Amino acid sequence: MGYTVSVIIPSYNCLAYLPKAIESILQQDRNDVEIIIVNDNSTDGTAEYLESLRQQELGIKVMTTKGLGASAARNIAIEHAAGEYIAFLDADDYWYPGKLTAQLALHDADPSVAMSFTNYDHVNEKYQYIVDCFGYWNQFKEVTTPSYGITQPLALVLAHNVVGTSTVMVKASVFKTVGMFDVDMSYCEDWQLWLKICEQFEVALLTKSYTGYLMRSDSVTQTDSKRLQHLECIEHIINDYKQRKLGLSKHTFALADAKLKEGYADYYRTQRKFINALCFEGYSFLLNPQIRRIKNGLGDIKKLILTPLRSYL
Repeated sequence: MGYTVSVIIPSYNCLAYLPKAIESILQQDRNDVEIIIVNDNSTDGTAEYLESLRQQELGIKVMTTKGLGASAARNIAIEHAAGEYIAFLDADDYWYPGKLTAQLALHDADPSVAMSFTNYDHVNEKYQYIVDCFGYWNQFKEVTTPSYGITQPLALVLAHNVVGTSTVMVKASVFKTVGMFDVDMSYCEDWQLWLKICEQFEVALLTKSYTGYLMRSDSVTQTDSKRLQHLECIEHIINDYKQRKLGLSKHTFALADAKLKEGYADYYRTQRKFINALCFEGYSFLLNPQIRRIKNGLGDIKKLILTPLRSYL
């Protein structure tokens, strides 16, 4: 049968979470979906689980790689995908019912849209709601319709970076124009790809949350040693766009820099380097005043007062 959507899941030692992710796809109200799971050298029983699942469920394709990383795993799956659209889901995230139908309806209503994404919820390890992405970053509050075509997608995605990988759907033909994930990048390769798509194509979003994003304490991307490298990668991409003449405004770069500085502030806060955190938070506030940045700065001042000098120098 022909597939409308190919859902791609890269997985490395995520057996504790993978069944929930896959089940959330199987429970979508579509029967024109293939699921491509790339088992990237897992050692936790993922291979056995996927083999059993493949025999039970039609439309599931299992691929095995030897520790290539998520970007290369996604690229291989894209090359083998049969769907008109490609949707991404990380192995420890999951979709809410109706996600694919709502997103495909958006694309059907406006065939010029090449990429879409949705709001998503941060949840803890008990799958309890924490906050939604758009709400936390104070985005799209003025939008009163379920879907929204972005007027200047490159400016918005560069300034705010609110695209969750597990919410993205892209026309498969787009990858022939922009290429795929950069396997030489250790971080931000997904954001970089979304930006490349935004440079050349129409992009739209759904304001409703359709994905649960799991905040894992043991996540590779959440460790302090990785966070600083991640922030440096973001800074490199922003600086690269500053060098290019694409008509982006100073305001766009101010918003992008503000979010980056806030990220640095949060990183130094976790290191208990409150002077550094306060400086970055203050810089972020000057670039883009937000109430949360005032609260964070006041918290840093309080900790500076209560913490012995030698502990944060």
